[in-house]
Amino acid sequence: MEVLDLVAIARFCDAAFDGNPSVRDLEPELFAVVDDGDALSIWRYGPVDHETVAHDVVLPATARAVVLTAGGWVAPSDDGDTMVAPSLHPLRRRVHATTVVGNDGEIVAVLRTGSDPEPRVVAGACEGRVPAALVRCWQRHLRLAA
Repeated sequence: MEVLDLVAIARFCDAAFDGNPSVRDLEPELFAVVDDGDALSIWRYGPVDHETVAHDVVLPATARAVVLTAGGWVAPSDDGDTMVAPSLHPLRRRVHATTVVGNDGEIVAVLRTGSDPEPRVVAGACEGRVPAALVRCWQRHLRLAA
């Protein structure tokens, strides 16, 4: 099976975002990239929380990737011994994140803040509840599809 370009999928889904993350309350929305035989299509599940994604969502057998778009917080990494949640960090900023998991568990995120002219692409090392939920959902999909 051909390997998908998850960055392209993330950028495509992010392009649908219209607005400034700092002035909107963004509900998480779940999508699946599905192989319809002739082409790939995107199925929208709608608003969902990360716990539902992690434990309850069953993707179609022909799913090639899972996508979650959500609002959240981003902050600089602290160099000290104490970790501070981004939402509590004094330099926090609102962010719109589009996170994609597909292929053999590869993960990509596109992060857009109100102050950055272009979104930032993060591939491979994504942390937090949303990426963990998507990875768990994708691993379940791979087990069921085997």
